Amino acid sequence: MIGAPYEFDRGNKTKDFPLFSEGTQFTDDSVMTIAVAEALMDSEGKSDDEVKNALVHSMQKWGRKYPYAGYGGMFIGWLHSDDPQPYGSFGNGSAMRVSSAGWLYETIEETRHYARLTAEVTHNHPEGIKGAEATAVAIFLARNGSPKDEIKDYIVREFDYDLSRTCDKIRLTYHHVETCQQTVPEAITAFLEGENFEDVIRTVVSLGGDSDTLTCIAGGIAEAFYGIPVWFETECTARLPEDMLTVLNRFDVTRGRQDDSQDPYLDGNVIIEEAIEQFREEQTKKNLVGVLEAIRRRMQEDGHFMIPVIPPQAAIDMIDIDSVKVGDTVTSEEDLHFKLQHVQTTDGKSWLAVFTSREEYEKGESSSIISNFIGSMLKGCRDMSEEGIIINPWGTSFQLTKQLINVILEANKPENHIYFDVGDITKIDVEAIVNAANKSLLGGGGVDGAIHRAAGPGLLEECRKLNGCEVGEAKITGGWLLKANYVIHTVGPRYNPKKKPDCERLLKNCYYNSLELAKEHDLHTIAFPAISTGAYGYPKQEAAAIALTTVSNWLSDNPDYGMTVVMSCYDEKTRQCYQNVIDACAPERGKA
Repeated sequence: MIGAPYEFDRGNKTKDFPLFSEGTQFTDDSVMTIAVAEALMDSEGKSDDEVKNALVHSMQKWGRKYPYAGYGGMFIGWLHSDDPQPYGSFGNGSAMRVSSAGWLYETIEETRHYARLTAEVTHNHPEGIKGAEATAVAIFLARNGSPKDEIKDYIVREFDYDLSRTCDKIRLTYHHVETCQQTVPEAITAFLEGENFEDVIRTVVSLGGDSDTLTCIAGGIAEAFYGIPVWFETECTARLPEDMLTVLNRFDVTRGRQDDSQDPYLDGNVIIEEAIEQFREEQTKKNLVGVLEAIRRRMQEDGHFMIPVIPPQAAIDMIDIDSVKVGDTVTSEEDLHFKLQHVQTTDGKSWLAVFTSREEYEKGESSSIISNFIGSMLKGCRDMSEEGIIINPWGTSFQLTKQLINVILEANKPENHIYFDVGDITKIDVEAIVNAANKSLLGGGGVDGAIHRAAGPGLLEECRKLNGCEVGEAKITGGWLLKANYVIHTVGPRYNPKKKPDCERLLKNCYYNSLELAKEHDLHTIAFPAISTGAYGYPKQEAAAIALTTVSNWLSDNPDYGMTVVMSCYDEKTRQCYQNVIDACAPERGKA
């Protein structure tokens, strides 16, 4: 990510460069690192052949989802092959994606074995395998407390890499090269010379060459040795899409960085606490951004704040507030209105109090508490009379003003983006999924029936109140038992080649009106099925072109809204129809 702007020898070989800019974005290194991590977690305890099958499946899935991340030519062919085979490569792609193998296993022998498997599915040349093993082993040793001289000695002894050169010497003649044997030793040398995580990153980028992959390798080892500063991590995660963050969070739990045995709504809040600690130690703009990004990340993960309240008497009579856990549901015969408690600072200003954990809450005076999504809390605070929110007022506190709250909410809007998902639309984690409904809205076959079955009877009851829907129009309901909070119902046209212009117009209206309805409800993530391509008989290739054109035009007309659109594909053939449209329109990209 950080090294990408300087690869192909575009930098001036200095350590003094901006780490992040508006153009900083993930590359093929990030995509394949996520893919390998997911595959290794999914195939835990399985045979070598099953692990390799999982790797191929995951790498092809992620590579096809993000086709323009900068892959090499041979790898692009492998990604789209129906019979993907290793092709004897000794390129550094095997080393750039292997970092998860350095974390997931208990012995150095296991680490080397699984690192080898991750390489062999594509890079089965001995040098390609060696690069992956060396990188994973360096991470394994670093995370287990080995000093740098022991890491260096092991790498030299086992892999015969030359680690005797200094970075100053390498820098003089180093140029862009993408082989393991001319990338991995240089990256490890930069790690050995670096004085902290950030210094390792700056040092390895200063070498020049294939700097995004160099950074990926050296940074993976440096994380295991030093850890990553909170502000640094949040800058990176802010540039990753939701689906990648989901895998990262799962990986953090798997490797023991997060504890999933307690309260999933609160456990991840430690990143907010760490960021606040760093800001209080040194109140710089960089550390302030770290706090805001940590809060934004927890918003994306559906994290909660604990909120002290004064409960109404009806609630006191009904339940024991302290016995209710986060996620529990309670009901009452009358409306309950909890009064939020506030804290007054020495300057006379009033703030809403929130806590990141029960431990922080118990540092001060006791009261009843409720728990709420961080995002909902921030949005609601904008309309309140208080100055903002004070986080952890009894401990290391942070005053989150309304101005800063607006910064977080604006930054949390996704970039306008379209991507593709092959599988079950009812399981996609978005704010709204679109139902290709019939005019009654009372359920039917295909995706319509699947959505109603997954959502449960509540969806049908709500749909009964809508009095149907005309072709091309859209109506919205709650998501009920779905992951999505909302379902947008639209009725596509039945295909009639004799009335093709009318069919095209109505199908365009389905996509356009669904997006407009999502915008009206301040929704920023939406998933579409291939509307009208089932029982209504619309040719899939024509429908895909209409869908992508309409969605792309809407995004162009709303450049600052921030909408992530998922085109949900029933099968690989449907996804290929969308890919055909993209291939016909997009310029050729990627590394040669």
